[in-house]
Amino acid sequence: MNRTWILWALLLGLLVLASVAGRIGSHSGTDNLYVRQADAFLHGQLAIAEYGWDAAVVNGENYVAFPPVPALLLMPVVAVLGAAATNTGAISLLLFGLILYVAWRILMQLELAPRERAWVLLAFALGTPLWLALQWSDGVWFFAHIVAVFFLLLAIHEALGQGRGWLTGLWLAGAMLSRQFTLIAAVFLLVALWQSNAASANRRPRWVTLAGFALPLLLAGAGYLWFNAARFGSPLDTGYNYLRVDGFLLLRFKEHGLFSPAYVLFNLTYLLLQGFHVSFEAPNHLSGLQIDPFGTSILAASPFVLAAFFARRNRLVWAAWAVVGITAGVTIFYYNNGWVQHNAQRFTLDFWPVLLIPLALGMKEQFSAGQGRLWQGLIIYAVLLNTIALLLLEPLNWLFKLWPTWF
Repeated sequence: MNRTWILWALLLGLLVLASVAGRIGSHSGTDNLYVRQADAFLHGQLAIAEYGWDAAVVNGENYVAFPPVPALLLMPVVAVLGAAATNTGAISLLLFGLILYVAWRILMQLELAPRERAWVLLAFALGTPLWLALQWSDGVWFFAHIVAVFFLLLAIHEALGQGRGWLTGLWLAGAMLSRQFTLIAAVFLLVALWQSNAASANRRPRWVTLAGFALPLLLAGAGYLWFNAARFGSPLDTGYNYLRVDGFLLLRFKEHGLFSPAYVLFNLTYLLLQGFHVSFEAPNHLSGLQIDPFGTSILAASPFVLAAFFARRNRLVWAAWAVVGITAGVTIFYYNNGWVQHNAQRFTLDFWPVLLIPLALGMKEQFSAGQGRLWQGLIIYAVLLNTIALLLLEPLNWLFKLWPTWF
């Protein structure tokens, strides 16, 4: 790595730190439901002591409806520092660094050149909802995304590498018990394990690899079903029905429930079509800059994703696209699209680690074909758009407010 790359890495690192610094120290750890859940686990309880935003309320008890692995991950920290001093933003910053390291290793497995790896890693780190999840990781929802992406990347790295089924399954179980729909990534991981097993010098019987892959998932699934039954009386009751929602979400829930075809057109529009959108909320509509809380589509916020379509079609790439399609197809039936979110569709993080495979392979093809500058430009555009949304919105708001006073 030459000095120019090191300088750019340092500058981009400072950019990320600047975007998260204000939030890291401004919240008590108990603001995050996962910290409260970790504290409850340490006291032998399933219910949390007090209500927090987006907790499920059942028979006067408050529960964290979301899957438990992020809370399990926080338990040692909470045990040492206490709940109030546990900073999920700082922990997420550490996980973010590990995410980039594992992603870099995956790109090496895909045999991308160093220059190609650097551009794909920049796109993934700062041109996707991953940056938003890091910045807002003091919240329960985004911390879950960071943890799930970390575990899912570990699973992909293992499946493409040594191909140990039990370890791949263990990592996927960690992702699944952070964000349930990451389980769909099993489609890709099974294909990767099959190919890894076939290429291995010390070939293991495939049934051993697949059984090893399935075992942690079955145990994790059984544990999750018990966890649901112990809290809500039914293994299949996740507790999401007991979340206290209001406004348009309450209207949607009462009329159509958690999942319904009624949500498809709205969610699909924001997933694929909606552009970057701000509004001016001041009385004279010259300031009061507000960004669309429903986010920006993946094509508008991360247009470099189109490079994934240039990946050569093989079994691995088709499996990756199957995961992307199935995951997106399921989530568009959900009663919200990830709201609130800035310049992103955060639910796409459930498949972004898998989408990284065709994206990287497509970028490799395009760089080899001499089209690198086009995709570099689109990556820079995505990073700049995220920079505006996540770092510069407040300064711009101040500028728009000040500007009319000069005339």
